[in-house]
Amino acid sequence: MTQNQTIESPFPKSFLASESLLEHLTRGIVGIAALVLAVTLAKDSASLINALGSLGLGVVALIAFRGCPICWTIGLFETTVRSLRRYNMQKSSSI
Repeated sequence: MTQNQTIESPFPKSFLASESLLEHLTRGIVGIAALVLAVTLAKDSASLINALGSLGLGVVALIAFRGCPICWTIGLFETTVRSLRRYNMQKSSSI
């Protein structure tokens, strides 16, 4: 098998899973940062700009998490399982 060939996983990827763990963890970091900033802005929601900024950051968090934080966690488990299966398939095919 050459380096350019990739092994396709026989297990389909769900909507919540990512292609790699790095991608998934990056989405989680962006989502958590957006949530923290949204809550920080919402504490001082006396101005309309802060309220709209908080709402916008909430939307960014939902997009990054592909739903709620629980959805992101489920996707983390699915991504981890797919990555481990892909690694095991590559390992067994190189023997």
